[in-house]
Amino acid sequence: MPNENAIFVQYFFALLRISAAQAEDFRSFRGPDGLGVTTSQAIPESWSDTENLAWKITVPGSGWSQPIVVGDRIFVTSAVAEKDLRPKNFSDGVKTPQSMGVTLFAKAPDVTIDWQVVCLNASDGTVRWSKVVHSGKPKFTVHPSNTFATESPVADDNGVYVSFGAAGVVAGFNLDGEELWKHDVGVFKTSNSFGTGSSLAIHDGRTYAQNFWEESADLLCFENASGKIVWQSSRDKKATSWSTPVVWKNDQREELIVSGDDQVESFDPATGKRLWQVSNVKAATACSPGADQKRLYFGGSDPFSKGPLFAVAAGAEGDVSPKKKNSQFDSCIWLSDRAGPGMASPVSSGEFVYVVESNILKCYDANTGNMLYQNRLPKLAMVAASPLIVGDKLLLIDEQGHGCLVAVGPEFQVVGSGEFDDTFWATPAVANDAIYFRGVNSLYCVRKANQ
Repeated sequence: MPNENAIFVQYFFALLRISAAQAEDFRSFRGPDGLGVTTSQAIPESWSDTENLAWKITVPGSGWSQPIVVGDRIFVTSAVAEKDLRPKNFSDGVKTPQSMGVTLFAKAPDVTIDWQVVCLNASDGTVRWSKVVHSGKPKFTVHPSNTFATESPVADDNGVYVSFGAAGVVAGFNLDGEELWKHDVGVFKTSNSFGTGSSLAIHDGRTYAQNFWEESADLLCFENASGKIVWQSSRDKKATSWSTPVVWKNDQREELIVSGDDQVESFDPATGKRLWQVSNVKAATACSPGADQKRLYFGGSDPFSKGPLFAVAAGAEGDVSPKKKNSQFDSCIWLSDRAGPGMASPVSSGEFVYVVESNILKCYDANTGNMLYQNRLPKLAMVAASPLIVGDKLLLIDEQGHGCLVAVGPEFQVVGSGEFDDTFWATPAVANDAIYFRGVNSLYCVRKANQ
């Protein structure tokens, strides 16, 4: 009979290996818990086409969705058509007649799109399988800088779950590509015809889809195994939000946070019960909230107005809305005026909160809200991708392909940099000691040359 102590030791180390493998995964938008914070990874401190580039492949079609990583699999979504639907960078997109309100009069492209999910080998980028989730002509157009596949998928041990707002579809597949379920959730107009972009969130066997558009405002909770809608909540006020839900595991409870327009809401992720809400504030609409165990950070800005950066303590209850717009409210422990994020989401290490505006990085004391520094990121232009904390480093990449690593701490210190000749709005993924960058033209795997 085997020694019981030996069996226990083997079992213990097996659990450790499983936990380590899961910790290295990047299974949702902005990684574990969707907050932009990953465990320490041995990522390279410099990269280019000639340095630390493990592989580079072309993904069919186009999309701004972030790749996700489950073990040795990468999943990426894309809109594939005969017509070139690749997005422009921000400045070129704004210059086109179709943008900035004129999009309201633009027609959807007369082209059939195959909305696809693709599974790749993380080691070399080769395709394992590819599935068409939905095929058809789009009902609405999108901004020239947006895509028809901007929503990032999510995954767990049993499957990958995808959303295409432009097609009005949410679907689940097992990790080998077999379709498990599919829902038609409707296609609706978006503000200024910019298009869709709210990614899925995942937690405890359930996937959450935030569909806040001009004609509909639904929050849906799906059971991953069956696709069953477990609960649903609808907003009275309808307005477009590209923000992604966040499952906030704070030091008191677990909350599902959704944001858009002038309102932030918190729900019990299991039951859909509303825990608290705040309105009369400029909420995260283009970006998503950030959080740590003690505080939630949110805010918004656009070309026409800039709101505060708010820090909300865990434990809020009921309606905590301020009487005066964008002023402090119950449970708001600090705010920083005119510091609301734009497209890139804020990220917190627990001690420090980082917000990037264009190419200016701002660092705040997470406890007090005091600004510790604001510095221009060398060689970087406009940053649309959300920053990631990777161990003790902050990873950023601008839309022109210039990237840098900044030390996590109270002083500004650049500790690494890289560059690719491509256009980047998708947030990178970090797993297996590698960085996966999705550009308009290619998907890049950056890994130390000796690994």
